[in-house]
Amino acid sequence: MTSDELAIKSSIQIYQADKSKMKPEGFGTGCIVKYLGHTLLLSVSHVTNEDGLTTFLETNLQPEKNTTPLKPIGGLVWYDVFKVTDGMDLTDFQYLIENKAEPIDVTFAKLTEQFELKQPAMDFKYFLIEAGDKLMLDLDYATVPDKNNTYSFYGKIRPEYQGIYLKMTPTLKNGLKFHRTNGYFHMFLAPEIIKDKDDYRGCSGAPILDSEGRIVALACQIRENTKIIYGFSIQECMKLIKLTIDTNQL
Repeated sequence: MTSDELAIKSSIQIYQADKSKMKPEGFGTGCIVKYLGHTLLLSVSHVTNEDGLTTFLETNLQPEKNTTPLKPIGGLVWYDVFKVTDGMDLTDFQYLIENKAEPIDVTFAKLTEQFELKQPAMDFKYFLIEAGDKLMLDLDYATVPDKNNTYSFYGKIRPEYQGIYLKMTPTLKNGLKFHRTNGYFHMFLAPEIIKDKDDYRGCSGAPILDSEGRIVALACQIRENTKIIYGFSIQECMKLIKLTIDTNQL
């Protein structure tokens, strides 16, 4: 299996919707991973943290009564960063907690039950994806990016309702090159200038894989009219997962 095929088969469509209406309003991507004996859903927090909406996974199971079977996901964990300075008094600290939190753009949830997620057959012209099951990634094989490799990720973009039906366009972004790391984020360069952010909107949270199929980051942001794509470092994500496990919060 090529890394592009694995990028497609490991990427899972995420929706956010009002549970009473079940009409997706928010769109993104994620993946399911194995780490430290747990099965986890990974994505970025700006995909899943819209107030009043529930997070769902697209299952691709056989629809019933013109509906798309979706799997609700709860228990999502995310973190905020507070910049504490020496000499800060209690009043300043309270203000900091209430007003100055900076969210870390990653989220994860422990999956405590087994459920099916299907991969539909797809034709990418240069290769075919056979129908089957979605694939999990093992974070024991996660790595850091380097400039000698190429990278890819997959998602679905340009959501459009046609009557009661939702249409989205599959897109595979490959040929990315690693540029540098800044804090939590790896910067990658696309092969061409990004002219339209809607060509990427919906891919946030997708696993970015190297040419050997190893996860290095989660896609999270692009800069229009540049080649720049940001990914949240999977190594930093793993640190947060371990912290959550060690403090019995997962």
